[in-house]
Amino acid sequence: MATTQSEDPNERVNHPRWYTSHASGIECIDLIEHLPCNLANAVKYVWRCGLKQSETPLRDLRSALWYTQRELRRIDLYELDQDDLPKTEIVWRALAKQVIASDTESLLSAYLVDLLDDDFIGMVNVLNEAIDEQATR
Repeated sequence: MATTQSEDPNERVNHPRWYTSHASGIECIDLIEHLPCNLANAVKYVWRCGLKQSETPLRDLRSALWYTQRELRRIDLYELDQDDLPKTEIVWRALAKQVIASDTESLLSAYLVDLLDDDFIGMVNVLNEAIDEQATR
């Protein structure tokens, strides 16, 4: 059964009911922020299955399956020699560098440059500037 979404846009952004109402008291983000992206997305879709009014349970389940299958394919793609970093980190760093090299002036590139440097303040600043720019349009 779907819950009723709040009219308050901050509730839908910061702590939506479909991610905060689990009996454990744990919010979805507290778990998924420790997972690789594909698995985090899969868990997110399973977590909210049947709870988000704008999505059907079948769509959530199909999305979770898609991300799970993508993760299985992804981890088999790379034969990497660096044992000092987790495979997931080696892969995302290599791909991020390719994205940056192809378009050095984009918002995404600016964000990824800061991410590669572990400059979280820079990442926040890049996003705040983009939000301010969008808000003035």
